[in-house]
Amino acid sequence: MSRQLIYGTRNSSKIAQVQDALRAADIHVVGLGDLDIEVDEDGATPEENARKKSVEYAQATNEPVLSMDAALYFNDLPDEQQPGLFVRRIPGHASATDDELIAYYTKLLLGHGGKLDGYWEFSFALGYPDGKSEAFVSCTPREFVSTPDSNVLPGYPLESLQIDPASGKYITELSREEQAEAWRESLGKPLAEFIAKHFANDP
Repeated sequence: MSRQLIYGTRNSSKIAQVQDALRAADIHVVGLGDLDIEVDEDGATPEENARKKSVEYAQATNEPVLSMDAALYFNDLPDEQQPGLFVRRIPGHASATDDELIAYYTKLLLGHGGKLDGYWEFSFALGYPDGKSEAFVSCTPREFVSTPDSNVLPGYPLESLQIDPASGKYITELSREEQAEAWRESLGKPLAEFIAKHFANDP
């Protein structure tokens, strides 16, 4: 019988990605559902935020909870222009919509020749009701371009501005299986190993 793992999000795209990564581990991934709790993400790094969210959700559900936080960095940009932890906190918007994000980052990229290299820093944390947590951090390089693809992945709008380094295609041009495979290679494998160590084999 498969075990159930709560993933600290209501974003269906993110839940599907983690479910895909853990497919071979016989783990069923579910989101927060109707849990009514907001965590103040005031950490200085993605890891601090991921750990905080995972523990607070775990204490609210009395179950281990996986959480993730990410930061975006562009090479050769000054610190004051780096999105960092606040990808959706753009000028004039505390939490921008997908369309607003695409418009803002398109303009930013146009101001730097239409293309920038960068990377995402991802941190996953598994929190427990007793307040403890485990985490790992991984960085994924990307090329960003100012001409967005017409396809937009809900919850991941900046994928339409990113080029997959292996194929040279927009991330959103990849088939569903190609996207899943790219995600498995970059983050899925270390996530599966992390879960196997800290969750899957727990008594």
